[in-house]
Amino acid sequence: MELFYRITLHELIADILTLIDERELSSKNALERVFKRVSGKDREKARGLAHAYVFEIEKWRKKIDFIVNSVLKGSKIEDLELYLANLIRIGVFEMKFKGVNPAIATDSVVRVVKEKYDLAKAKFVNALLREVENFNLEKALKKLKEKDRIEYLSVKFSHPRWYVEYAIELLGYDDAIRLLLSNNRAQRYYVRVNPIKTDIDSLADYLEEHNVRVARTPVDDVLKILEYKTPITRLEWYKQGYFVIQDLASAYVAHVLGPEKGERILDLAAAPGSKTFHVAHLMENTGEIIAVDYSLERLNKMREKMKILGVRNVKLVHADGMKFKEKEEFDRIILDAPCSSSGTYRQFPEVKWRFDERKIKKVIQVQKAMLRNAYRNLRIGGEMTYSTCSIRIDENEENIKYAMNKIGFELVDYPFSWGERGFLEIGDKVFRAWTHLHDCNSFFIAKLRKE
Repeated sequence: MELFYRITLHELIADILTLIDERELSSKNALERVFKRVSGKDREKARGLAHAYVFEIEKWRKKIDFIVNSVLKGSKIEDLELYLANLIRIGVFEMKFKGVNPAIATDSVVRVVKEKYDLAKAKFVNALLREVENFNLEKALKKLKEKDRIEYLSVKFSHPRWYVEYAIELLGYDDAIRLLLSNNRAQRYYVRVNPIKTDIDSLADYLEEHNVRVARTPVDDVLKILEYKTPITRLEWYKQGYFVIQDLASAYVAHVLGPEKGERILDLAAAPGSKTFHVAHLMENTGEIIAVDYSLERLNKMREKMKILGVRNVKLVHADGMKFKEKEEFDRIILDAPCSSSGTYRQFPEVKWRFDERKIKKVIQVQKAMLRNAYRNLRIGGEMTYSTCSIRIDENEENIKYAMNKIGFELVDYPFSWGERGFLEIGDKVFRAWTHLHDCNSFFIAKLRKE
C-alpha cells in the first residue's frame, strides 16, 4: 500500500513505534502525530491498519524480542538502532503472529531497510528474518520453562518480569495467571452518559438503535459495550458530546468523591479530563472546578472537549500539581495521581515497557508530594479521592498510610457498592478493581478527609 510517494505502511508503523519509545507517547498520540503528514486516498484504511499493528506489536513485544534475541545469539535487539529494531519487530510480527507468508513479510521489511540504510544492513535483516522463519517458538519456550519459570511466564504472556513476580506475590499463582491472560484479551469499552444532554435510558436506546449492544454496570451512568458494527466514535451522539468513552473504574471516582452543587473542587492532575468533566456533570455546571495539569498540550485538548460536552464550570490551569496553591481552600479534591499505569495494560500495552523499579520509585515520590499539596489546598472537613490505575501496594495502600500517618488525613470508611477490597490493615476501607475480575482497568480508590 502506497500512501504518498515512497512512504509505505511499514515505514509509518516503524515511525509510530519509534515515536512511542523516544517520546514516551501513547500509541494514540503517536499515531495522530505521524498521520498529520499522511495524505492520499488510502489514508483512513492505512490508519486503521497501522493502529492494529502498533497495538499488537506493543502487546506482544516481549515475545517478539525473545524470538529475535534467540536467533541473534549474543547480541540483542535492544542494541540495534531503534528504527531498525522496530522494522525487524514488524517483520517478526507479520510472520509469527499475523500469518503473513514469510517470504512476503521478509521482503517488505528488507526493501525499507535497503532504502533507509544500506545493502549490508539489508543483508543482515534478510538473514535474520530467514532464521526467524525456521525458529521453533514452542520448543524454545519449553526449554525456558525448565530453566526459569518466571521468565517463561514473562515471555509467554508478554509482560515485564517485575510485573509477573509482583502479581504472583500479590494475588497468588492462579489469579496472577488469570490477570496476565485478561490483560492480553481484547479491550473492553465503556461509555458514560452526559446528563447535561441526555439520560442513561435514552443513551441505551440510541446505541441499540445503531447496532451497539450494551449492558448496565454497577456505576449508574455507565454502560458496557458488548458488541458493535460501527465504531462508537463515528456515531453522531459521540461527536456531539452526548456520551464519553470512559473506563468503568475510572467513572466510579467522581461518585466516590460525591461533589455537591456550588462547591469549589480542585483536580490536581486533570488531563485528559474524564474525571473533571464527570464531576462537572454531577454538579450540573454549578460551583467551580479548578483543573490543574503540567501539560499545556493536554489542557488544550481538554478545552476543546469541554465545548463539545457543554461543560462551563471548569477553569483550566497550567501548573505543577505538586506545587499549585490558591489562597482560598477547596471543598473537595480529585487526585488521580500519575502512576506506573500497571492496571491499564489491556488498554495501553505500550506502558508495559516504560517502567522499571527505579522509575516507579520516582513516581511514588511525585504521588507523595501531590498528597502533601492536596492537604494544603483542602479546607478543614473537606474530602478527597485518591486514585491510580496501578496494581501496586506501594503506589496505593502504602501511600494512603503515608497520607494518614505523615500528613494528617483521615481515611473515610466509604460504602463501596462493588469491586474488591485492598491490602494491609486499611484494606477493608479502600476499593480495588481487577481486569480479570471486573472486565475493566485494574484500579485503586480511597477517600480521605482533612480533620
